[in-house]
Amino acid sequence: MPVDNKVYLDLLLEKIFKNNINHVYLSLHYKPELFHNYINNSIYKNKLITITEPEPLGTGGAVSYIIKNSSISSPFFVMNGDSMSNINLQKMYEEFLGQKLPAMIGISKVEDTERYGSVLSKGGKVMSFEEKGVTGLGWINNGHYIFKKEAFVGFSEAFSLEKNLFPKLVGNQELASFKVENDNFIDMGIPKDYEKLCNFYKKLI
Repeated sequence: MPVDNKVYLDLLLEKIFKNNINHVYLSLHYKPELFHNYINNSIYKNKLITITEPEPLGTGGAVSYIIKNSSISSPFFVMNGDSMSNINLQKMYEEFLGQKLPAMIGISKVEDTERYGSVLSKGGKVMSFEEKGVTGLGWINNGHYIFKKEAFVGFSEAFSLEKNLFPKLVGNQELASFKVENDNFIDMGIPKDYEKLCNFYKKLI
């Protein structure tokens, strides 16, 4: 998706490689050739690896497929391809190491959680997830995670991080939370927020 004279993936990768991250796996399925063309012209060409799902595997299945078909080390970050956050990845990683849990989710405070659903956390751990539709101030999943490979043991084929893996981890008190207090969180999944993202980026430059 174009943002000024760039595409959104440029912004994500710029942020990622400012942190001490060596390479990125792009999980692909729909029109993978567009991403291959992008990579061939990217300054990060040597740091990007594509893995194409044979069929849509869901948010969890996509990560599991990469684990099984790559040499990815543990722990590793996972990021949504359509969310922007001010999250400090280095600080998140340091907190993750201190928690000694198999997974961590980034959460951001927003004025209205209705579109996203909310996350309830206590003492650095996620206690529960509330369904979408409830209005008001609260914490939401901002699409940034850290996992150890062991978090995916017992899962296979197509499954969801949000509906399958996270509830299991919460039930075992194994999902850490990392709070982003004053975030400019944008999920560009709807036209209004895509426009908001484009306008926000123009202000930065």
